[in-house]
Amino acid sequence: MGRFISETTREYLLILARVSSMGIAMVLATVMGLGAGWLVDKYFGTHPWGFFIGLGMGIAAGFRNIYILYKRSERAQERIDQREKKQGK
Repeated sequence: MGRFISETTREYLLILARVSSMGIAMVLATVMGLGAGWLVDKYFGTHPWGFFIGLGMGIAAGFRNIYILYKRSERAQERIDQREKKQGK
């Protein structure tokens, strides 16, 4: 194939990268939700409701991101498994 690493190794590295980014996705979504809630509180004077609603929405978005990354990794692993079955490994 002319590559330095095999296609299977490349796919495993992509899966590892996706799984490694799950924590970052969760933290960023939570921080963005907190920030949005804080801004709502600041501009509309709804302290502390905007903060807590933003926190809840950020956590929900973080779990949604984790779910999406998990499903992508699962599909990639299934492709690897199917390819190995075809090759008889």
